[in-house]
Amino acid sequence: MKAFGVSALMVPGLLLAALNFSNPVMCSDQTSEWWSAGNGCIGANSELYEAWNHTGLGSGDGGIYFAASYDTNQTWSSDITVHYWDPTWIHAEYKSPKLAATGDTVYCIYWVRPEHASLTYYLYCSRSDDHGATWNIFDISITGSPGTTRGHNFAIGPDRAVNLVFATAPSIYVKSKPYFCRSTNGGVTFSTPILLPCDTTNVIATNPSIAVADDGTIFVVASYSRIQDGLDLYLAVSHDNGATFDTTNLTPVLGSGYYPILRVGTNNRLYLCYETEDDQIKFTFSTDQGVTWQTPFQIVGDNFGWTFAARDDRLLAVWNDGSSWRLYQRNSADAGATWSEPGRVWPTAPFPSDWLQLSGDIRNDLAIISMHPEPGNVEAQYCSHTKWLTGITGPKSAPLRTRASLTAAPNPFSRFTLLQAPETCTQPLTVSIFTTTGRFIRKLELNRTAVWDGTDANGNRLPAGVYLCKAGNLAPARLVFGN
Repeated sequence: MKAFGVSALMVPGLLLAALNFSNPVMCSDQTSEWWSAGNGCIGANSELYEAWNHTGLGSGDGGIYFAASYDTNQTWSSDITVHYWDPTWIHAEYKSPKLAATGDTVYCIYWVRPEHASLTYYLYCSRSDDHGATWNIFDISITGSPGTTRGHNFAIGPDRAVNLVFATAPSIYVKSKPYFCRSTNGGVTFSTPILLPCDTTNVIATNPSIAVADDGTIFVVASYSRIQDGLDLYLAVSHDNGATFDTTNLTPVLGSGYYPILRVGTNNRLYLCYETEDDQIKFTFSTDQGVTWQTPFQIVGDNFGWTFAARDDRLLAVWNDGSSWRLYQRNSADAGATWSEPGRVWPTAPFPSDWLQLSGDIRNDLAIISMHPEPGNVEAQYCSHTKWLTGITGPKSAPLRTRASLTAAPNPFSRFTLLQAPETCTQPLTVSIFTTTGRFIRKLELNRTAVWDGTDANGNRLPAGVYLCKAGNLAPARLVFGN
C-alpha cells in the first residue's frame, strides 16, 4: 500500500449564491407504486437522460425504463424499455439502473433477479447508439455467477472503454467484496471481474465509486464495514487499465465514511464526497492522484439522503434535510476552495416533495438533479435543471424557460372546478388528479376544458381542500374546492 498525507484546506468563504433550479418535471408517462431507484445524466449535446426501474414485484411490468429530453427538460419522450423480462415472470426483480453517455451513445448498467431465483442478482449492460431511442440488450451477465447487490458504479474512459466496479457476494450470508472489470467493445462483453485488493480481511465492502482521468488512470473508492471498528474508506489506483491496483486506506486521515462518490475534475483533480457514521456529508480533494488529500470540509451536519456532482471546477451537493424533509444545496465554482451557504433548492415545496432518492450531473452549461419521491407520493422519476454559467464571481443561474400550466377555476358555491388548458394546446389531454401528498385520485379527459366534480374514479366525494392536477408536459397546477 502507498503512504499518503493530508494538506490543510482553506476555510471556505461563503460568498456564492444558490443555483436557481426549475421545479421538478415528471419524466415518465406513468405513475406506479413500484417505480424506484432512478438515475440521470447529461449527454454530450446537453440531452437529458433518465432511467428508473419497475421492480416487477406483484405485477408483470418489471423492467428498466428510460426517457430522454432534447429541449432541456421542457418535454420528455415516451417511456422506452431498456430491459423487459418475460411478462409472465411476475416475480422477477430489477434494481438500480446507472447511466453514462459519450457522443451519441448511452450506457445503462443494472441488476436483474430472474423469476424464482433466490435473493441474488445478475449485472447486465445495455447500450443505445441513437441518444436512447433504441437499445441493444446484451443478455450476458457481467458478474457471471449471481450475487447480492451491494452497489455498482461505472465510468467511460478517454478510450471509450466502460470501466465498472461493483460489490457482491455469492449469498446474503457471505460478506461482499468489491470487483473491477471493463469492456472495450461497447459493453457487449466484459473482462473477468477481479477482486480489488483494498482490504482482504473478513469485512463487508459496499458502494464502490469509480472515476477515470484524462490520461486513463482509474480510481476507485470503496467503503468497508467493520462491526466494532467502524467504516474504512479505501482508494485503489490503476495505471494499466485495471490489470493491477495500488491501494491506500484513507480512513486514518479522512476519518470513517461510506456511500463515497468519486469524480475527476480539471487537471485530473480528484473530488471525493462521503457520509460519516453520524450523518455528516464531507468533501475533500486531491491534486496529486490521491497521494495527499485536503482536510475534509463539512458540507452539512445532518441529512436523510444526498448526492454529489462535479465537472471541471464546478461542484454541487444536494441533500434531504432530516428534520424538514426539504432539499438543500451547496455549490462551488472554484474546485471546492469556496462553497455557497446552504440554501433551499426551491423556495417553496413543489409537487410532490419529500424526495428520497437523488442523483446529479453537471455538463456543458447545465446541472440537473434526478429525483424519486418517498413511498406514498407519486412514484415516478423527476428531473430538475438549471443553467450554470461560471464566471469570475462564481456561478450564475441563467433565466429558465417556464412551461405553460393548466388553470383551475373553482366555483365558491359548488364542488365543481373548471380546468382549462392554455391556448397553445391544440390536442386533447388526459388530466391526472392527485392529493397534495401525491396519491392518485382519478383521470379526466381534457379537450381545452374539463369539469371536475370533486369525486374519485368510483364516484366517491372527496373532502374539501387542495388537490393537484397534471396533464402532459404542462406544469402541475393546484386546485381548491369547498363544501
